[in-house]
Amino acid sequence: MNRIKYNMNRNLLSIIALAGLFFITGCEEENNYDELMAEEERYFQLYMDANYPDVDSTESGLYYISYVEGEGASPNDSDYVLINYLAYTIPDEQVVDTYDEEWARDYNIYNSEVLYGPYKYKHGSEMMGLKEGLSMMKEGGVARLIFKSDLGFGAEGVGKIGKFESLMYDVQLLEVIDSPAAREQEMIDAYLAEHPSAYPIKNEDGLKVYHIPEEAGDSVFVKAGNTIEVFYTGMLLDGRVFDSNEGSSAGLKVTVGEGDVIEGWDLGLTYFRYGGKGKLLIPHELAYGEDGSKASGTNKTSIPPFEALLFDIEVTKTVYDIKED
Repeated sequence: MNRIKYNMNRNLLSIIALAGLFFITGCEEENNYDELMAEEERYFQLYMDANYPDVDSTESGLYYISYVEGEGASPNDSDYVLINYLAYTIPDEQVVDTYDEEWARDYNIYNSEVLYGPYKYKHGSEMMGLKEGLSMMKEGGVARLIFKSDLGFGAEGVGKIGKFESLMYDVQLLEVIDSPAAREQEMIDAYLAEHPSAYPIKNEDGLKVYHIPEEAGDSVFVKAGNTIEVFYTGMLLDGRVFDSNEGSSAGLKVTVGEGDVIEGWDLGLTYFRYGGKGKLLIPHELAYGEDGSKASGTNKTSIPPFEALLFDIEVTKTVYDIKED
């Protein structure tokens, strides 16, 4: 019997899965779609008959099994969502996708460029099986979604998910976000309330970066056009670190104001002295925007959309090039 264990402390799902059937395609002709689809259907039906004989599908072919109903809002296509999930192939029940770091390491799908933890994205931009299933859920809900590749990644596949691969998702809907920009601003305001020394720096459009000084340094201020060495740690306002070069033998070499880095850095670094330390709080407009960024060569998130970023920064005393006025 399948069993779900939901661990509140980790705030994610753990699944102890039934040892399934082994998926053997036996088809060597890549273009024989009809045979591949028929084979997928055969193994999928064997799996469902063995494990969920009393579960009916929706009209589209989605099998939806609710474990926790939830009590909040259900998402629509204008919302963003925050979720935890584990994705398995069917019928072998191998984990092939997740934003849980421990599971990713255990199943050899970990990528150091991916931001692990709750996954934020625009509802409706995902594959049909996940979209339909999430639309049936409410905040706080936990559900299992099972569907064939026509509601998934079809004849192409993605990452560890092969073509014509049936999938099972265990999903926890943490939050429905009707305005990601407003949510981001609330988090910025909460941080600034705890750091009254933060100094706003405006660009030409009036957008603000906030500088929180820590050590003033004992040299001149950095100027646009200077090439400097920077040690940094970048994190979200929830504390998750997405990048750092702390402990490296050399810092990041940056020519300030040349577009080598995000606009928030070009703006904020001129408020540091050589040898100075501090923080920069940068809203999404001056960082990675409404789309965020992906880990190279993947569809996995490295920076979420509509995300303010906080950087711990040290500008070393190393002076590569100081251009005086």
